[in-house]
Amino acid sequence: MDLTKGAADNYHRSWWKRHGVVLDGEIAAVCFKRGNFDLAAKSYEKVCALYAGEGWQDLLAEVLPNLAECQKILNDQAGYLTSIVRLLSLDKGLFSVKERQAFQSEVVSLAHSEMKHPVPLDVSSLITFSGNPGPPLELCDGDPGTLSVTVWSGFPDEITLDSLTLTLMATYNADEGGKLRSSSATVLKSGRNTITFPLPPQKPGSYVLGVLTGHIGHLTFRSHSFSKAGPADSDDFMSYEKTTRPVLKVSKPRPLVDLSAAISSALLINEAQWIGIIAQPINYSLKGAVMHIDTGPGLKIEESHSIEMETYINAAQISTDMANSGDARKDGNKNFEQLSLLDGKIEFPDWASNVTSILWIPIRAIDDKLARGSSSGAPQKQSIVDGMRTVALKLEFGISNNQIYDQTIALHFTNPFHVSTRVADQCNDGTLLLQVTLHSQVKATLTVNDAWLDLQDGFVHAGQDDGRPVSGFFPLVISPTSRAGLLFRVCLGNGTALDENKAQPESILNISYRIAGDRTIGAHPPVAAKSNEIEGTSQDLIFRSALILQRPVLDPCLAVGFLPLPSDGLRVGQLVTMKWRVERLKDIEESRVPQTNDDVLYEVNANSKNWMIAGRKRGHVSLSTKQGSRIFISILCMPLNAGYVHPPHLGLPDIDEANISCSPAGPHLVCVLPPALSSSFCNPA
Repeated sequence: MDLTKGAADNYHRSWWKRHGVVLDGEIAAVCFKRGNFDLAAKSYEKVCALYAGEGWQDLLAEVLPNLAECQKILNDQAGYLTSIVRLLSLDKGLFSVKERQAFQSEVVSLAHSEMKHPVPLDVSSLITFSGNPGPPLELCDGDPGTLSVTVWSGFPDEITLDSLTLTLMATYNADEGGKLRSSSATVLKSGRNTITFPLPPQKPGSYVLGVLTGHIGHLTFRSHSFSKAGPADSDDFMSYEKTTRPVLKVSKPRPLVDLSAAISSALLINEAQWIGIIAQPINYSLKGAVMHIDTGPGLKIEESHSIEMETYINAAQISTDMANSGDARKDGNKNFEQLSLLDGKIEFPDWASNVTSILWIPIRAIDDKLARGSSSGAPQKQSIVDGMRTVALKLEFGISNNQIYDQTIALHFTNPFHVSTRVADQCNDGTLLLQVTLHSQVKATLTVNDAWLDLQDGFVHAGQDDGRPVSGFFPLVISPTSRAGLLFRVCLGNGTALDENKAQPESILNISYRIAGDRTIGAHPPVAAKSNEIEGTSQDLIFRSALILQRPVLDPCLAVGFLPLPSDGLRVGQLVTMKWRVERLKDIEESRVPQTNDDVLYEVNANSKNWMIAGRKRGHVSLSTKQGSRIFISILCMPLNAGYVHPPHLGLPDIDEANISCSPAGPHLVCVLPPALSSSFCNPA
């Protein structure tokens, strides 16, 4: 025996390993018969290692059972399980079906028994796996999914895996991806199996399959894809047959959907209007999407009418459809559905998952303030902010509605008209012709069917008029963003009211009108409630606007005149004295001016950007109550900017403008020259 061991060692040292292994086999056989199982196992391991390396499976099938028997007697559970796995990994023709089933029974029996030193069992030669053929699974950032993996089992019978975990590896870095776990016990059939793993959201990148691990009873096993049999503790063990084909690609964050308003022009305020929200998927499915709608202040949804959803067709497609068939809505919008709003949410139908659609939501902008007109002398000043409203949208979509898109849309609402007034003429009998101009503020055709004017205190309708216009040209059609005029006859009244609380401080213009517009463009007829929906019928709308009429200066009591400026003109930076003459035209007893003494309050107003006032801007002056009395008011000021500017204005706050005659009658301009050139900047010749 000693001579045989020495000869075997010499063969191994001289790299005649095959000769040495023959002698090791003889030594192992002798030791096995004598009961020296420890030495026999070591010799058999050398023999099996060479046979496995050379690929001599027939010889390995003769020796490997003896090694397994030695390990079993020595209670080497880890070594015994490894040998059994290697036996099952050999060609099926080397052992009968019953023998292979007996090997599997040994594995299952040990796995469910109490193991003193449980170690992970490498089954890479027995259980292999790979991704399914075809392109990799593509997901967007943040999306979960399911990943199908093909697993081959080398066990002769079905085997139950209590748990199964698959690790993903990123291709462009060494980071380990997520771990996919089966939700329940997995039964592997002999041969090919398809297993589906729930896939949680992954970071953007490309992933390949890593390691397959699991449990059979108390036994932990692992498999490195198509790796070959070898020592489990080898550093390069994981490099065998490692697959590089990606099975999963997660795209970087990108826009998945876009929400925008369908119209850009103004809608009618205080009326139920349709607002269009365009939902455009960007290479992403909106199946099962849910939209949350939150209206801002001054806006509410008309819940009496259902929400409409239809396929969106852009302007180019509408033009094409109209040219082909003459009816774009009939041929273009193939999908149409009425939806219900539940707890501020709308669920998208299935047909809207991959097409651009438009949601029509009935909504009303509320404004309790009465519209106010303007006079011809005061230009129209409107702020877009006053009619601005906002709608907050939140769209939940994607797999399990994990994707969220927030968008706030601004909407503009306005009155149908802006009203401006001017006195067109004065008749010999004292009747005033009041011209009212209606400015359309919407992109829709407005038809005025009637109009009447409720006059303020101090004015009455002339003759037998009931507040209607002079002309009877009704209905009056006003094109989008155009103007039309109405003419009223009024005259001055006594201006006294028995009850001050009932006195009307301003005039009210009432207009009965209809609107013909398209909801895809802007303002349109109001949304009718379900109970009032009768095809072909519509009701007149009422628009009210406040007008402040000033009594004309027909019989003035005071005259205020702006005195001429110095002949050398005005220059920037030079002081100048502005003068006004105030003259009483009537005795105070004959006039109706509420003045009990000879003190008159005056106030000088000037634009601070153009003038600097050096004197007293407000104060009292004494003016006799007799007719013909006059005073002069002067103030020192300095022009700041060159050009044509409005000069300072003298006002009498305690006296009504209807009792003051001004000269010049309206706002005027004065010329201010640039500052004179300073001689200190001139160089002698």
